Amino acid sequence: MSELFNRETHKQYLSLLLTDIVKTFGPERLAFKGGTCAVYFYNLPRFSFDLDFDMLKPFNETEISQFREIMARHGNISEFYDKHFTLFCLFDYGKGHPKIKVELNKRIWKNNAYKTAWFMGIAMRIADEATILTNKIVALTDRRSAVARDLYDVWYFLKKGYPLNEALIKERVNKTRNEYLKFVIPFIKKHFTARNVLQGLGETLDEKQKVWAKANLINETIQEIRKKL
Repeated sequence: MSELFNRETHKQYLSLLLTDIVKTFGPERLAFKGGTCAVYFYNLPRFSFDLDFDMLKPFNETEISQFREIMARHGNISEFYDKHFTLFCLFDYGKGHPKIKVELNKRIWKNNAYKTAWFMGIAMRIADEATILTNKIVALTDRRSAVARDLYDVWYFLKKGYPLNEALIKERVNKTRNEYLKFVIPFIKKHFTARNVLQGLGETLDEKQKVWAKANLINETIQEIRKKL
């Protein structure tokens, strides 16, 4: 991570972009989700760098331009594209600082569930507890390569006692809840070790958390999954 990186500055830009996007498009158009959503609304105890949304209604060309204008107003746009499943912007607020990925997902699972939450006086839709956990646990096995941040988030949500959305699991992976959980356990054992569990995760944790995660995260996540069987 660059020496110029300042967590408070990064958080200020995340909040600035989040509020501007939601004020512009409203809670009926976008739902906030992902790691930063979990930090803000579910007290996820790690740092998060990016903004992720579900696009609840398709954007027209004018709205795509509005989204781009929001990004350009607050910094520089390093990348911007509109693909079949994603409207994406890579936002740059200064040389040497980490860029912010802002992703609007167009592929909405019909069993996702959302609720209303307030942030800085603004009402927004956010993924509910079961949706945020279920999509995270599916992401563990769904990505091109396993991501340790997913593992950490799954552990945290399970430890908090969040429920799983069984219909969403079935929709996404065509397995029952128990079938999928029995598949996930050996997947975790195969893809995560003490040597790689901090890759991409360590930069989001403090030193005490990193020591704990390296020693305990894999086994404790598996234990929490087994409690759901």
